Amino acid sequence: MGPVMVGVLIATVAGLMAGSATARAKRARLDYQRTKALIPGARKIAWSESLRGIRVVATATATLLALAAVMHLIGQK
Repeated sequence: MGPVMVGVLIATVAGLMAGSATARAKRARLDYQRTKALIPGARKIAWSESLRGIRVVATATATLLALAAVMHLIGQK
């Protein structure tokens, strides 16, 4: 092989490596942007589910306290 062929081979390998790295970087950036766009929706769902759970616990607590108060009144008579 002549020196020109060695230079072409090195340039081809370097070009393939650079192109592959660029493609990976573009895909990673696109994945990052897609994931970042999903975060507000996921945050909203998480808050609504948390508030739903708090409402269930508050309702159960209020019901049990009311039941205890009624049982206490019945026991006093």
